Amino acid sequence: MKFNKHISYFVLLTLLTTACGDDAFDRPDYYDRTASTRLGQQLVDGSGDYIGHVKNDSETRPVQGVSLLRMGYLNAKGQAMQLFLYKVSLGDISIRVTLPGDKYDPGTLENLTRQASILEDKSVYTVWGAVSGGPFGSNGQPTGILHHEGTALKESADASSEGFFAILDDGQAVCLATADYASVKHRIQEAVGGETRLIENGYRLPQSSETAMARTAVGVSEDGGEVYLLTVDGSDFYYSNGISYDDMAALMKGCGAHNSMTLCSSQNVTAVWRNERLSTLFDLLNKPANKGIESPIANGLAIVER
Repeated sequence: MKFNKHISYFVLLTLLTTACGDDAFDRPDYYDRTASTRLGQQLVDGSGDYIGHVKNDSETRPVQGVSLLRMGYLNAKGQAMQLFLYKVSLGDISIRVTLPGDKYDPGTLENLTRQASILEDKSVYTVWGAVSGGPFGSNGQPTGILHHEGTALKESADASSEGFFAILDDGQAVCLATADYASVKHRIQEAVGGETRLIENGYRLPQSSETAMARTAVGVSEDGGEVYLLTVDGSDFYYSNGISYDDMAALMKGCGAHNSMTLCSSQNVTAVWRNERLSTLFDLLNKPANKGIESPIANGLAIVER
């Protein structure tokens, strides 16, 4: 009889514990949307209800005019996510296209860490970071517009390339529809074509696909003086589950982008940072969807100081 009382007590205790556990999900502070950094909180507040919980965030300033945000979070669906954001104030700092060997050789691919190293080795620029650039076909050729050092390398775009990002001759940035290319092409110094346009003149554009995967995106402030380079990882359930176009637009809106588009998706998505402790000087920021292995790409966008 004494044994049965012990069993009854254990069952009661188990039920009470289970009930308390269920109640815990209703606590208002269970999901904490408070970031520890100014830039992180701006992203949380500006992206609507997309970010459900901030797990960790850190902000560094590798050089004046550049901020780098690293953030782990849960999205509104409760999925694990990781993002990396470069916020760049143009002036002494600019954005430059990187290419394999720092020259245009259609069909040639090279890791972004190597592209950044070659640019640094020219002793003209200090490279502070970079992200993967525009998409390219199975033949290795870019699908969108491409300009480098004031020269138009590719002036046409496939139907899949909806827009382009460019640095103009006055040092300002634009992110425009492909149809607007002719109106500014004579002023372009650096440019890459992208995939899908996310924001136009401050308004998020409707998207037809809800597929979530690793993506990079670029955004530009209304005055063209700030550039946002955003990388979101994917393909790893416990680390980062990827992002849809619509959710990427929400994040870019949070950054402050007035115009924005995605650059590339899936296993080609790469973000690197300057790590002077390495002999190679550049290290991966993100965990590429290609099982964490960096994939060779056709071009990138580097943050440079001249």
